Amino acid sequence: QANLKANSAAEVMSKMDKLQGDMRNKNMELADMMRERDRAMADLQRLENSRADDLERLRRDLEDSEDRARELSRNRGSEAQDMLRKFNGEKDALQRQLDDRAAEAEQLRRELDRLRAEHELQHQTKDDEMAVLQAGMDHSIVAMANLKKQMGGGQSDLQRRLDSVLAEHALKLRRILDSILRSCADKTDEAVFNLNDPGNPGNMTATVEHVLATVEQAHDLGKMLSSSFARYLTNPDGDQTEVIAAAVGLSNGLEHLLANMKGVSRLANGEDVVERIIKASRQAALVGRQFFTKGQSGAMEQLKPSERHSIILDTNHELQLSLGTLTTLAESLVRRDVTKVSVTNTSEDISDLVEREMLSAARAIDEAVMRLQSLANQPRDSSLTDRQVQ
Repeated sequence: QANLKANSAAEVMSKMDKLQGDMRNKNMELADMMRERDRAMADLQRLENSRADDLERLRRDLEDSEDRARELSRNRGSEAQDMLRKFNGEKDALQRQLDDRAAEAEQLRRELDRLRAEHELQHQTKDDEMAVLQAGMDHSIVAMANLKKQMGGGQSDLQRRLDSVLAEHALKLRRILDSILRSCADKTDEAVFNLNDPGNPGNMTATVEHVLATVEQAHDLGKMLSSSFARYLTNPDGDQTEVIAAAVGLSNGLEHLLANMKGVSRLANGEDVVERIIKASRQAALVGRQFFTKGQSGAMEQLKPSERHSIILDTNHELQLSLGTLTTLAESLVRRDVTKVSVTNTSEDISDLVEREMLSAARAIDEAVMRLQSLANQPRDSSLTDRQVQ
């Protein structure tokens, strides 16, 4: 029984040792688990702290970005307002300059209308005087012819007197024709002077179609004057009314042509094209003026009868060539519409739009100033008289 108790006690002791070993193992496992827990809790705390720091940094960055965006928006708005005010100021200044130029152009137009009315009055007065003189001369010729018939052909003294009267009458008619031709030449010189004058803008309402019609009219008037001159040279003592009417018509046509060509030159692209138009117009007027100078009796008397017709035909040929050049230049013009400003891109920044429009206005002003300076520096036409230059 003592052995049984000893065995039982040994067994109990063995179990207790085993339990104690299990307890130690469990305590060690528990200690390991607690360390793992503490390490996990430390990692979690560190991650939470790092996330909080990141969130705080991102929040500060977001606030800084919002502050910069608001500041930039305020600055851009202020710049846009300043540029818009500057643009409106320059636009008002340009509008005032345009109004001043329009007033000057209107004043020049009224002055031109006044001079044209005076010229028409003088021309009408001269026509009336010529008609009266022509009627008086015709009456004298008829009276002398009737007297000759009454007196008979045997009175040589009366015949000589009649021939003298007829010769004097023809001389007066030639003088009248020369005076009208000189007046037409002076009118052409005045038109050339207005063409070369930088302060004279010409007919600003002229269109390309109107200019082409004016050139065609000048074509016809040149041919009409050439034909009437040819008939007059065949019989110098004949009727001069066709020559006078054609000469006056050609001078008026050249005057209108030069004014229209200078006015339509505003549609040209570039100063070189404007210069070609002015030069070709001046050349056509000077060729037409040769009709009025070479057709005078003093110039015709210096030529042989066989050369007189060729002079008129050559002058008409040169005039037709010059007018053909004007037709080509007029047809090459293309009207540009610069009176409208539109915004096609609604998403475009207002500051960029204002800046572009200001640059366009500045370029237009520079081009206008350069054009005025080039016109002011043009040499005067040497063919003009001192009276016309004044």
